[in-house]
Order: sequence, then C-alpha cells, then structure tokens
Amino acid sequence: MLKNIVLTFILLYSTGNAFSQTDLAFEGLINSELEVRVRFSIGDDNKAEGFCIYKSTNEKVKLVGEKGSDGKIKLIQPNGERFEGKVIAQYMFKGEYFNKENVDLGTFLLSKLDESAESDTDLLSEPVEENSKKSTLSDEEIDQVLNSYIKEFTTCYAKSIDPLKCRQTTAKAITEIYNIDDFKDPYVGGSFLTMTEAYDKISADSQWKMIGEANATTLTEAQELANKGEVVVIAYPFKGFIQLAMIRRGETKMSSKWGMAVPNVGIFFYNDPEKSSASKPLNFIWRSPENIEIWVKK
Repeated sequence: MLKNIVLTFILLYSTGNAFSQTDLAFEGLINSELEVRVRFSIGDDNKAEGFCIYKSTNEKVKLVGEKGSDGKIKLIQPNGERFEGKVIAQYMFKGEYFNKENVDLGTFLLSKLDESAESDTDLLSEPVEENSKKSTLSDEEIDQVLNSYIKEFTTCYAKSIDPLKCRQTTAKAITEIYNIDDFKDPYVGGSFLTMTEAYDKISADSQWKMIGEANATTLTEAQELANKGEVVVIAYPFKGFIQLAMIRRGETKMSSKWGMAVPNVGIFFYNDPEKSSASKPLNFIWRSPENIEIWVKK
C-alpha cells in the first residue's frame, strides 16, 4: 500500500513539473515573410516567459504571457505586439500575430528548433545590411523606372483594363526602386497591392512608422530621410481610396500656397493618370497639407 502511495506521488510530481522543465524553441515566418526565432518556457502556474529574435534586424525582445485553459499561448512583447497560438505536438507553434491595437497582422507558423541557445549569440552578432531598405539607384535610374511604370499605368487606364490592376503600379515601382517586398501580396505569389491595400498594410506593420501629418517639420524630416535613400511615402485619402506618392531625393522648395517648403514626389495619379509624374512638387498635387500623412520604413 505504501509503495503504491509513493509511486502515485512521484507520478503526480513529475507530471505537474514536466512542462515547466521544458524550454521551447521555434523558428519560422510571420505572414510568410518576416523570419523570427522564439524561445520560451511555461511554468506549472502556466505563466510564460522568453524572447523573440527578428532575424532581419537581429533585434531581441522579451516575451511574457501565459497558457490558457484552452491550450492557447499568448506571448506579449513590451510594445504590446503578441503571438497567440498553440504548440502542436511539441514540434510546431502556430497561430496569429497581433499589434498593440489588437489588429491581426497575419499568421505565423514556426517549426521546432533543435539548435542550442548558444546559437542565438551567433545569430545576434551577424551584421545587418544597412542598405537593405535603401535605394541604390541613381536619380536618373529612378526616373527611368518611374517613367516606365507611368507609361504602363496610363496605358492600363486607356485600355480599360481592370482598375485594380492599374492601381498596383505604385507598388510595382516602389518594389523595384527599393528592392523590398512590403507591397507584394503574401497570399498571392507575384501579385502586388493596390494603393489602398498598401496603406492598410503599412499602417498595421511594425516595420513602418508614421512620422506625422504634413507640416514644415515633418516635411523637412521626410526630405532628409529620402535623401539618405529611405523609403518615404505620402498617403492621402481621396474619394474613398488612398492615394500614395513617393518622396524623391533633392531639396525642398518654398510654396507660398502652403506657407512651407515642400519636397518633390513621384506619383501615379489614379483618378487622372495623365497628371502622373516621376517628380512633381507636392503643392502642385494637393491644395493644402491637410490630411496628408508621411510614412517611413524603419
């Protein structure tokens, strides 16, 4: 009888603490494009803690959270973004990724990682390519790219091709100029986002930041960033759509109409394609800076 009691106690003790002794490690993609490595452990109180490494930037962030009664695990970053999913048979961590506003940014599917924690040190020490999000093209080459797509854009409308296809031209041009995949549709291979879809994506993407609405200060900052080769985008709501423009390298010039210095932009003007331009002062496109947002890729 005593032997059975002791055996039962050992089984209960080992069962209750087995998961707390297990360090879980996974690696894979968020939304089929952002590669991460996640390590965490869960105690017998179902509290979780660990960290996530964003492999594109070598950034390491802390994770805290818990495992719910339904088996779902929430891992929250200090900025409020979180992983929310389940571990499947210890070999896969699958779920949804949310920003701090609780907007679903897409799915993640992470596979079990067999490498030791020591390998994280090597990963974090790998250099990040400083120009990975900057244009290496000359101003003349950018002119060529934009003018080529403007021709495609105006032809698209002239031939009454699907308007959604025409509105993807901005995404195509920015993708080629900056060699980024931000404006590609992750669910449809080779497809690009319309201007409105692109705006929805960057406004929910932690890799993009709105530096403010158009004013003397933000336009000066935007021009400085564009001159460094950064991806700087103007967003403007117009007749139920979002119109996007790309700030060009150069110098801002004073606009008496706006009462401030403004940059030049490359724009595909969807409601009047003939007004599209590879480089045009911002005040020649819109009457005032009202409702104009400026976004930059981090």
